[in-house]
Amino acid sequence: MPDNLQQRGVALLVFTLSLVLVIPTVGLAIDAGILYAIRAKLSAAADAAALAAGRSLSVGLTLAEQEASAVNRARAFFHANFPDGYLGSRNKRVSIQVAETAYRTRTVTVEAAVDAPSYFMRLLGFGMVTVRARGQASRRDVNVMLVLDRSGSMANSGACEPMKAAARQFVSQFANGRDRLGLITYGVTYLLAYPPQQNFKTSSPSLEQVISQITCSGGTGMAQALWQAYQQLVAINEPGALNLIVLFTDGLPNGITASFPIKTKTDTRYGYGADGYTSTSTLYSMEPSPCLDADGDRYDRRPGQSSSTYGPPNWNPYWSPANKVGAIAAVGNATASRGYTYGIFNTTAISINQPNETAIADHNGCRFASSVAYVRRDIAYIPDYDLYGNPTRGYTPVEVFPSGPYAGKIRPDTPSSVGKASRNAVDNAAQRIRDDDHINPIIYTIGLGDPTGADPPDEVLMRRISNDPASPIYDPTEPPGLYVFAPDKTQLNLAFARVASEILRLAQ
Repeated sequence: MPDNLQQRGVALLVFTLSLVLVIPTVGLAIDAGILYAIRAKLSAAADAAALAAGRSLSVGLTLAEQEASAVNRARAFFHANFPDGYLGSRNKRVSIQVAETAYRTRTVTVEAAVDAPSYFMRLLGFGMVTVRARGQASRRDVNVMLVLDRSGSMANSGACEPMKAAARQFVSQFANGRDRLGLITYGVTYLLAYPPQQNFKTSSPSLEQVISQITCSGGTGMAQALWQAYQQLVAINEPGALNLIVLFTDGLPNGITASFPIKTKTDTRYGYGADGYTSTSTLYSMEPSPCLDADGDRYDRRPGQSSSTYGPPNWNPYWSPANKVGAIAAVGNATASRGYTYGIFNTTAISINQPNETAIADHNGCRFASSVAYVRRDIAYIPDYDLYGNPTRGYTPVEVFPSGPYAGKIRPDTPSSVGKASRNAVDNAAQRIRDDDHINPIIYTIGLGDPTGADPPDEVLMRRISNDPASPIYDPTEPPGLYVFAPDKTQLNLAFARVASEILRLAQ
């Protein structure tokens, strides 16, 4: 019995001594858990505040307004995510700074602190414990070229006004005075409607005002417009910024710009509705172009002669017509095997609200001077490269003359042939743009569906242009873009908004 009492006494002593060690340890664990929870909440609030501030740096017309907006938004997000008195904390404080930390990069830094309670550690002489957290978000400035389709199909479907509204909303998402935005519009020809600049919201006219002036008509010369947008980014020459092209269309490319050789030989091709070549569905033996050369020579006569003095196959040996530079198009249906092709149009549009494409002035004696529908009489063939060096073969097989003096050359006398060469040119232009590892351009594409349209967007082509991850030729070594499809004109706002969101995400 005495032994049992002695054992119980020892056990009680050990238990008592254990409590001296266990209770503080458990208390420290509880306090540490509370501190960890407070710090996690504080860090999340600081991160959320920094991210929200970074996204709001576009709000305001001046840099001071943008920074004030960012600070206010950061405070609002911080307080919303870390409520007063969270787990007994006190004395919440936050500091927000906006600074330029790298070339064309602004960084929002959120530093937060709060006093956390200690319930057990105070027994060891510890009172409130200060917990600190830091959140940071950077936003790179962007250079964006908008490339907007203003073709006639946009007007026919009633999509022109919704497109303009969506583009204006897109522009509003960017930071005036920091980001640089520009605009190219295109039908068959293109127009640098708004050279890229940073004060795109406060200039006169502003970019949004210029977008409002767009009139939709004409064809779809996409390759030229895309290439000209790229040239604007090249001229800016800011590899430290985010360089982007946003290309919108509602259909297939059907226009191509090139230096076209004049038809100097008699060959077999489809008619154009005049001069005995009356049907676009019938093949004819067609004489050379009546274009005059610089000396006034024509294919069948010398200068000053009123009638033909030369005949096939020995046409005027002194006649040496120069190439004609401009654009041709298959307006209406770029997939039709028979029909009209049109040209030669000026490479640039006169204005953003030009109702129709205009023929080049260099048309001395040419048949297209009477009607742009007669252009196939004047053009020998579509060259293998457009005016900017983009190959007209590649993505889709082209249609060539099977025989005759232009055998193997791309024919200009069917809409489908012009359309295929146009698609190849834009596909190759996009590849060349993405290969630029100096400014590393990123291309986004937006396609508008139209169940009544003859030439809806080629979604495979649009994904190829943008190097969308869903593209069959996606290249992970090049900057990935995105293709967004709007099923109808009511979805255009969402499509443009998605692209804007993706750009701003990349800028973070």
